[in-house]
Amino acid sequence: MTLPADQIWRVRLGELRFRVFSGAPVVDVAPARWGLDPVAVRQAAMSRRYREIPPDQPGFLRFEFVPGLFPRHFDRGPGTDADRRRLAGLLGGQEQFWASLRRLRLSRADVGAVAAAAGMSVVAEVADPTDRLLLLRRDGLPDEELRPRTHQGLSLGAVQGIVAVVSVVGIGVGTWFAASSAQKWPLLLLPVGLAAAVGAQFLVRAIAGRSRRMPWLDESFDGGSQVVVAPPPSLSADLHGEVAALYGYFFVGPYHSGRNSSNMLFAKCRPGLLFGNPAPLPPPVFTPPAEEPGREQWLRNHLDGRDELWVSVRHAKLSPPRIIEIAGGEGLVPAAEFADATDRVLLLRRPSAPPVRRRFRMSFAGFLAPATWVVLCFGGSALTSALTDDPRIFAIGFGLTVPGVPPLLWVLRVFPRSTRVGWLAGEFNGGNSVTFFSGQFDVSPELIGQIAHFHGYFFGSQTRTNAQGTLVTYVRGR
Repeated sequence: MTLPADQIWRVRLGELRFRVFSGAPVVDVAPARWGLDPVAVRQAAMSRRYREIPPDQPGFLRFEFVPGLFPRHFDRGPGTDADRRRLAGLLGGQEQFWASLRRLRLSRADVGAVAAAAGMSVVAEVADPTDRLLLLRRDGLPDEELRPRTHQGLSLGAVQGIVAVVSVVGIGVGTWFAASSAQKWPLLLLPVGLAAAVGAQFLVRAIAGRSRRMPWLDESFDGGSQVVVAPPPSLSADLHGEVAALYGYFFVGPYHSGRNSSNMLFAKCRPGLLFGNPAPLPPPVFTPPAEEPGREQWLRNHLDGRDELWVSVRHAKLSPPRIIEIAGGEGLVPAAEFADATDRVLLLRRPSAPPVRRRFRMSFAGFLAPATWVVLCFGGSALTSALTDDPRIFAIGFGLTVPGVPPLLWVLRVFPRSTRVGWLAGEFNGGNSVTFFSGQFDVSPELIGQIAHFHGYFFGSQTRTNAQGTLVTYVRGR
C-alpha cells in the first residue's frame, strides 16, 4: 500500500508514539531514520510521559520514562461485590473482552481477580488520565495475531442503521398523511420527524458510550488495509490510538464523511499483538469459477477488432491461461494482471496499438444522477399537480425524490463486471487527479489501488457520504 508523503509522516509519528514510547525505561530514537523532525520526536516523547536525557551516540535522541512527573493515569479504588458479579456475568462465554475501569467502576486488581476466576488473563493494557482499558483473553486459545472477536448482539453500526430505516419509514408515512389530509398542520410533522431521525443517531452513540460492553471499540480493526473509525463514544483519541496500535493500525488522517465530520482513517502497517507463534496466513488468492459452455465464444466476440480489452476472470468464467490463449489467437497479449481475493483482472492489448486514452469518464453519472433525478421528480410532480389541480400530488411526487436517488447512482452495476472494470481503468485518464464514487463500479479497494498504480496514480483521500457511498481521490505521481 502506497501513501502520500503527508500520510506517511502521520503513520510514522503514530508508530513512534505507540510502538516505541511504550513504557520502556530508556528509548533511543534517530530522527533521520524515522524521517521526522526532532521537535516532533520530542513532542511524541512528552505525550507518552518521557523526558529527554543526554544521548550516548551522535544522531540520536535519548529519553527516559518518568511517569511520576506527569498527571497520573486513571485508576480507582476497589469496587463493590455487585460490580464484580456484573463483570463476571459479562465475561461469561467471551473469549476476548475489553474492560474499562471507569465504566465497570472497578480497580485493576478487581478486574484481574474476576478475570482469573473466569479463566481469563490480562494480556494488554492502555491508559491515560481519563480511563484505563484492560484486554482480557481466555487462557488456552490458539497462537494467533490479535483480532477483534465476534460478539453477541447487534453492533453499533447495525443499531444506527435500524434506527435510520425506522426514521425514514416514519417520515414517509408522515409525508403520505400530510399529502392526504386537507389540513396543513401535518406538514409540521416532517421537520420534526427529520430532526428526531438525526438526533436518534447521536443518542444511540451516547448510550453506547456509557455501556459496559464495548464491542465497537475494536470491531473496525478486522485486518483490512484501511479502516474508517468514527470518534469513539466517551473515549479519548489517545486511548483509541493505543488500541489501534495493538492491532497494527496507525492514524493516517481525517476521513471526511460530512461537513463537520471528525472520522479517522487508519492504515494497517505492522502485524498486531502476537500470541505465541501464529502460523502465517496464506495470501488471499482468487479461485476461478468453473468454466461454462459458450464463454469461449463470448470472449472471441469481444476480442474481435479490439486493440484493448479488460477481462474479469470472475465474469469470464474461464481460466487465465485459457483467456490468454484465446486472446493470442486474436493478436492480443496480456499487458497487465491484477488480483486479490475477490477477482483476477487481465488487461489484453495488441502490441502494435498505442494505449487507449479515454476523455469521458463513466463516473460522471455519479455526479449527474442526483441532480437529474431531483429535476425530473420536481418537474414531473409540478406538471402533474398543475394538470390535476391537486397540490397533494406534488407533495407525494417530491417526497419520492430522495428515496429514488440511491438506486439511480448504482445504475453502472447492472453492466457486466468486465465492462465495469474497463470503465474503472478509464477513470485514470492522465489528469493530475481523479475523483469518483468507488461503489459505482463494485470493485474491491485493493483492485482499485492496483489499477491506479498501474496508471501512475496514488491514493489521495476519501470521503464518505450517506447516499452515494465512498468518494475517493487518486493523485497522479510526478
